[in-house]
Amino acid sequence: MVEQTAGRWAPRLPGLIAGVLVTLGLLLSTFMGWGFLIVAGLGAFGPGILRELGWLRDQDEFQRQAAHRAGYHAYLIGGLATVLIVSAVRWNGTDVEVSSEWIVLIMVVLWMTWLFSSLLAYWGAPKTASRVLMVFGSFWAVFVLANLVSEPFQLVGVLAGIMFVAPFFGLAYIAGRRPRLTGILLLGVAAAFLVITAPTGSSLKLSTILVTDALLVVPLIASGIALLRESEGR
Repeated sequence: MVEQTAGRWAPRLPGLIAGVLVTLGLLLSTFMGWGFLIVAGLGAFGPGILRELGWLRDQDEFQRQAAHRAGYHAYLIGGLATVLIVSAVRWNGTDVEVSSEWIVLIMVVLWMTWLFSSLLAYWGAPKTASRVLMVFGSFWAVFVLANLVSEPFQLVGVLAGIMFVAPFFGLAYIAGRRPRLTGILLLGVAAAFLVITAPTGSSLKLSTILVTDALLVVPLIASGIALLRESEGR
């Protein structure tokens, strides 16, 4: 995943390849078709399978312990999420739309639980939160720029985009300096996302909304809760 070199964290090749595959798979499945989700699956689960088979030896003992502990966390959270989903959709015999997105939702919860448990154990809350926020800010910056390119230039649109993206980079900067404050703000941002994407009056399927929430909100909530446990001024 990562290795420490001269006090800095340098990504290893297997981790870089896995990250590229996951990102590419998500983009392709979003814009070209769900069949490309297999690419993200190879990036998310392939390295772990190769390590367990003994064919990939890129982790030290500490990393292995963190990954195994994260796997148990994924089992707990993923199992609970599955039970809650099945109970909710079958409550009083209520039927819901047949959609593969319900399966995707469970996979997203499992993988993201494992990922964040591993990162928090290895990097710690401030560094994990800071990097998550940088990724979020970069993602939304690309999204905003794409919208601006597809539409005629408007100063209001540019300013709105900057106001939306800038807080993510600002929070990334203060995550290590004011972790508890950043944690509170992250939970507030997560709550705002949940309100914005609430299914009330939406034409989207419930499964689509929940998958979106899992991808966008879970990282913010996980980082926020972890930061709340940190001491100020570290």
